Amino acid sequence: MTPSVCYMGTGGAAFFVPICSDVWDDMRYEGVAKAGFFPTPVTQTAKILNRLRFIGPTRLFDPCCGTGEALAQVQQYAPFGSRSYGIELDKERAKAAKNQLDEVVACGYENARVDAASMPLLWLNPPYDNQAGMGSNLSRKELIFLRGLSKCVKPNGVLVFIIPRYTLSKEMVDALEHRYTNLAVYRFDDDEYPVFKQIVVFGTRRGRNLENVKQLTDAEREARNELLRVGRDMDLPVPYLDEADGKVWTVPETNVQESVLFRGYLRDESELIRDLQTSDAFQVASNMLNSALVETRLRRPLLPFRRTHLATLIASGVLNGSMGIGPDRHMVIGVSRKKVTRETLVDENGGESVIDTENYVTVVRTIQTDGTIIDLQ
Repeated sequence: MTPSVCYMGTGGAAFFVPICSDVWDDMRYEGVAKAGFFPTPVTQTAKILNRLRFIGPTRLFDPCCGTGEALAQVQQYAPFGSRSYGIELDKERAKAAKNQLDEVVACGYENARVDAASMPLLWLNPPYDNQAGMGSNLSRKELIFLRGLSKCVKPNGVLVFIIPRYTLSKEMVDALEHRYTNLAVYRFDDDEYPVFKQIVVFGTRRGRNLENVKQLTDAEREARNELLRVGRDMDLPVPYLDEADGKVWTVPETNVQESVLFRGYLRDESELIRDLQTSDAFQVASNMLNSALVETRLRRPLLPFRRTHLATLIASGVLNGSMGIGPDRHMVIGVSRKKVTRETLVDENGGESVIDTENYVTVVRTIQTDGTIIDLQ
């Protein structure tokens, strides 16, 4: 079939202009050069959202988020408090996505660290291409992404899978059926469909993957056959996203305040700063070094403390560790260490006696606001 582009004429009439093979290849290679980035049109995202039902705040996950527009649109539609998580390989697009989404990591999805079964919604619009140097259905990136990312979807979570129709092979359908139930397929509108023939597969995550197709119910078997027909026959009619069939997929509510692992393979500077700011040790040090109020639970002594008294108080932890005011403020930590001194005595008959003497030494460690550490003994 000759590829073409759809144009809208006056009066809303649509007409198609064939694309020669050289131009089509240029378009395809440009897409591959951009890491297969084909963003979901805003109009189609809105129609996809009409197929989703939200019952409370939840997590929204797009592992190919681009600049974040599609998932940001989903988040606006979802209940208040829902959080968005995006992965993007391209550094510039990831930087733009951080302005729209709650959490973004800039790496390939296979290098990201995401808790299993933590995402109630997987919005998956993967690169449209084969793995480099390979050409079988098993090497399609759409299939590889589906298999690798489904483990992140929590049971009863929802899949929104946006792919070219011609990639709906037997291998793809089997991968979908083994991992998801309640499957259905729809197509983009006429003005968005011709170039890539994009379809949207909806599904509900199984609690456990099936081992073979023999475990399918009759309804699931019929859905499987329908998906296979859609992939084999490019002329078979497929319902539009706004088809009035009453089908919706419910995205589970989740505790968005619960911490989940969502990181890149290597921590970047921004992640390290965030970890430090939220760590207990950093908070304790920050309060000690930068607190505007200085509190003490010690009553004023009748006589001034001597050095030994101060060292003992610091070592025992009675003092709160913060001393000084303004730029001279610093943190003090005291530690008592046992020091053993060994002495060998020789008597008049040449016999030797070894005497170990134990002493406890107080070491005071000071930490300045600039990070300088000094040990005083």
